[in-house]
Amino acid sequence: MLLTTYITVQLLPYGALAAVSPWATRLQAPTVAPTTNRSNRLAQIEPLPGGSVALPNFDPAVNGFQFSNQELTQAIDIARNPQAWEEVLTEQLQQLFGTQVCIGGESTTCVLTAAAQSWLQTQLGRMNQGLSEGMAAAVLDLWQPSQPRLPWWQRLVNALLGSTVFGLVRTLFDLQTFIANLFLMQGVTEVAQQTQAVRDTFTPTQILRSLLGVFLGGSLDPFTMGVYRRLEGALTEGHSLTPYRVEDRGSGKYWVYVYDSNYPAGRPNNPTDLHVEFDTQADTWTYQPTASSPVFEGDGQSKTLDLTQRSWRQPPADQPLAATGPFTCPFCGVKVETGAETEPKAATVDITLIGEGVLTVTPYEESASSDLSPPALSSQDAVELVPFKGGLNRDVPASYRLPADQSGQPLQVTLTGVATAPSQTATLQLTGPGYTANVDELRLDPSQTLTLFLVANATGPEITLVANQATDLPHLSINLTDETRTYQFNSSTPETGFSLTDRQVSKSSGFDLSGLKLPAGQRVALAAKTDLKRFYFADDAPPPSRYALTVKNRIVIKDRIQLGERQPDFVNYTLAYDEEMRASGVQIESQRQAFFDYDPTFIDPAELPRQTLLEAFDQRDFPIAIAYEPLVASSDGQSPLRLVPSGGEPVGRRVFQGSLQKGGK
Repeated sequence: MLLTTYITVQLLPYGALAAVSPWATRLQAPTVAPTTNRSNRLAQIEPLPGGSVALPNFDPAVNGFQFSNQELTQAIDIARNPQAWEEVLTEQLQQLFGTQVCIGGESTTCVLTAAAQSWLQTQLGRMNQGLSEGMAAAVLDLWQPSQPRLPWWQRLVNALLGSTVFGLVRTLFDLQTFIANLFLMQGVTEVAQQTQAVRDTFTPTQILRSLLGVFLGGSLDPFTMGVYRRLEGALTEGHSLTPYRVEDRGSGKYWVYVYDSNYPAGRPNNPTDLHVEFDTQADTWTYQPTASSPVFEGDGQSKTLDLTQRSWRQPPADQPLAATGPFTCPFCGVKVETGAETEPKAATVDITLIGEGVLTVTPYEESASSDLSPPALSSQDAVELVPFKGGLNRDVPASYRLPADQSGQPLQVTLTGVATAPSQTATLQLTGPGYTANVDELRLDPSQTLTLFLVANATGPEITLVANQATDLPHLSINLTDETRTYQFNSSTPETGFSLTDRQVSKSSGFDLSGLKLPAGQRVALAAKTDLKRFYFADDAPPPSRYALTVKNRIVIKDRIQLGERQPDFVNYTLAYDEEMRASGVQIESQRQAFFDYDPTFIDPAELPRQTLLEAFDQRDFPIAIAYEPLVASSDGQSPLRLVPSGGEPVGRRVFQGSLQKGGK
């Protein structure tokens, strides 16, 4: 069973958003912003040997990876050992976002909240679309092996001393997870915002001058370079390169030589001396690694080129773990006790498509005419668009990042399939303060359009899926962060004598719906109401509707037990428990919405001693009790199916006996 117990003994013999968009202040120009006194940098390289300047001792044949982006993407198999991946990256999540990613904030025995686990698993799924961002950043970290930021990486760095990156095998697990860590950083708010500021405000010539500033000054804080294609107004096919040398070609033209993870050096058919061409007179740039490759290009208006500095991805050195980390957590709750007065980080809501397709998000206006569709949200609407850099020329759309204080406003999400991915499935993820919500196993055929409605309420997310054709319901899920309560009780017994227990109980829940046969044009919706501790779901399909419902519980119980009064000893216990309850055939009649009270599904530890708790977990069985309320649904099938609690007594109740699955670390 999924039950883990940790025990430590401490012997103490002597006792003891407003009128102004939040993006106007948060999206600030990065520290590499060019100034006029740097304009002579272009002239500074002309007298240098070969008219060029470079990162010292960087050679793509030595410092680049021997394997390609495509080969690494195919070699990584997370499904083979998902527990090992989660254990390694759990440590990284704590370094980035703090111990709030753990249930109860417990770092030494961290069990990820359901929301954290869902976010991590979904983000790792994006690696199937290419890893160029992680590889481009990794060669810089290994070129300059400074004090490692990640303790688990120390072993690999030590093993690599005196060796070259070129010879590393792509199947080395520590190397895979190291690259994955850097890959995940591209969407972190503090990294994405500074990168976007470069893309939106720097011209190609200014980006060239910023690169020269690093090379000429001997900085140990170089850049990766992001290149994109703009198709139908959207940034797509993002790719990450590692610039290592700039060469003056005369007449205002400069070549920036790059390491490209798609073309390992030394292979007979691969191009050599790959470079991005800059024309400072026309203020343009072009990159085409081979004659048959797509052309990446842009000018001062296209905003298809950016830089990401190495230090932007790095947590402060030697910073101890705290409740909140140096980077903004996208799925954590907004209230965290840090023990110090710090300015709260502005919460956001992210909408991400994991897979290929066209993603469009527009505000939904109930009174709007069906003939007049509102324009898609853009960076002009206090929205940050975070493009994806995978490097395999995939049609992966940018993510939408909105201020969370706009929550409650329904958003219409339109997904359109693309011809380049006719047989792949995709996942849509909504991430907000305290939750993630997923629509998994979406199959988007070319030119097929699917409509969803998302509402990021303060009490939890709400999703409506509209079937464009008769279909089996994809997996719809909501995963929540944790809730914690603490209390003290007298745990004395005749055998042990006096003892006093301080108990902390932290719980995190997740829910998954599937199994419904949904006719064309019909809607299905689910919502979490954290204020009521309820999970709601409903549809407007012909009755009766039958679902498979899975409830995931994660609980961590921490006890600190004082033994004795005058010269007490202290014993610390941590018990972690994980379970899944699954019921099939959960039925809803016409004009009804169903809800499930999820808090009573957890075992109440109350004042039970540890051994009694272990026995209760081992013998546990729990049916799923569903209650029903009237459904007030609009007749317009192209609108959200809002799930509003009635506030009265349920009109019916049913109990569904399911299966309870337990497992353990």
